[in-house]
Amino acid sequence: MAKKQANNRKPQTAATTAEQAPMTLKDMLGEAALAKLKQAERDLKNEVERAAQEEQEARRREKEEREKNKSFGELLDEYDKKSGGKFS
Repeated sequence: MAKKQANNRKPQTAATTAEQAPMTLKDMLGEAALAKLKQAERDLKNEVERAAQEEQEARRREKEEREKNKSFGELLDEYDKKSGGKFS
């Protein structure tokens, strides 16, 4: 029976070390470093959003330019395709 009691004591010490072992990134880094990382993340997200908006705006402008520069023949063909106009 003495052996069983000795075995019971060992897991208790293992449990206490297991509670102390898990450290998170937040625990390892200082508050200033964590705040700096979060700010960098926000800046990167804003930069990606801005780039997407600029790309969308550029595509819109290109489409407007193509519409503006269409020849009469292209406009007539487009009209015929849409409505089966009187010139078909």
